[in-house]
Amino acid sequence: MTTTRLHFSLQQLVLMAILLSLAATLRVANLDNVTSRTPDERVYTHQANVWLQSGRAGLRSLVETYKRDTAKDHPLPTRAGMIRVVAMMMKWTGRNDESVGAIVSCAGSIISLYVMALIGIRFLPPWAALAGVLLYGVFPPALAIARRTWSDALVELAGLLLVWLTCEITRNSRRRVWYLLFAAVGSVSIAVKESMLVPYGLCGLWILWVLVKERREWKNALAVILAAVAGLIGSLWWLARMAGSFADLVSIVTGVQRVNATSQYGIEYTSGPGYLLLDAFWIVSPISTFLSLVGLYVAFKRPQEITAASQAILGIGIFALSNILIAMIIPHWLNLRYVSVAFGPICLLAGLGAWYLFFISSNRIAAGRPRILAGIMSAILIAGAVSDYRRFQRIFVRDATADLSIKMLQNERFR
Repeated sequence: MTTTRLHFSLQQLVLMAILLSLAATLRVANLDNVTSRTPDERVYTHQANVWLQSGRAGLRSLVETYKRDTAKDHPLPTRAGMIRVVAMMMKWTGRNDESVGAIVSCAGSIISLYVMALIGIRFLPPWAALAGVLLYGVFPPALAIARRTWSDALVELAGLLLVWLTCEITRNSRRRVWYLLFAAVGSVSIAVKESMLVPYGLCGLWILWVLVKERREWKNALAVILAAVAGLIGSLWWLARMAGSFADLVSIVTGVQRVNATSQYGIEYTSGPGYLLLDAFWIVSPISTFLSLVGLYVAFKRPQEITAASQAILGIGIFALSNILIAMIIPHWLNLRYVSVAFGPICLLAGLGAWYLFFISSNRIAAGRPRILAGIMSAILIAGAVSDYRRFQRIFVRDATADLSIKMLQNERFR
């Protein structure tokens, strides 16, 4: 097998633009079909309204209220990044209900599509990138989150940005502007949701492994560390200032898992054996789940045979797998929302898996008739994409499933 080119033809770029436009249209078209809002959405909306009316003093009052609350089973008031973005959108639109946060999520999801396409164009074979964007465009969990006032769409976007910047750094470590952008995105993302420390740290380890272990670029590694530490200190300082004190910030964030362990919702809907999280992916998108497993095989076993950017492919595979495994290990964490940071990488792997199946089939089965096989593979992918969109419509629009927790998704299986 020969290494595949990464250059897109004009026709492939046009097709990519069409897929992106269709995917963005689907997100906008489904923005207003939510029949009821979840408690988390109402809390985020209330927090944003408090910020809009009282600024930092209002946020501190939310922190004090949260500290006195015995249940604490709602979004943290220390997620000042998310709260401020929603408040800014309220000020811009002149509206103050839950639909404003949904606009933020929809915009974040649409931007994620373009970052996903950029990663595909830069680091995947053209048809693999196109297949990945097609599947991501109709990925049911991503479509569901794009309609809701949750922080998870921004987390999804931040994860893709971190993956893209990490791939750029490990490809060309001489361009230090990537270091600053990486530190900026990672640091800001922590202000959106504290769990972003995990994917940020994973990407940091990925970069350091390449620079230190493989290339012995000690100065560049030190530059990445300094940029990341400086950004992290700045982000924590800002969050502590918003919350009132660093002690309050640490106390609230470190108490999240303790709260989940006693939350009625967590016990009832997000608990069970870790493998159920994999089952959740299968319930919402069998085709993307299967093809992503093929893509993982390629990433770990045959990256050099599929693309010149084998290092990036391997890193994307490890990033997606690590985030999912961590969520499987943490108690009461079986909710696809909590791994939205992995949605883009999973679909990139699925696109790679689809392309690889075509690649080996065209070499071993359909020699001399690649166009026939390409037509068959395209038809299968399109049929799978249509099936995914119908599944989204059934689960999240018709049946109005309110969340992506494993128990709610399992209930859908038997409807």
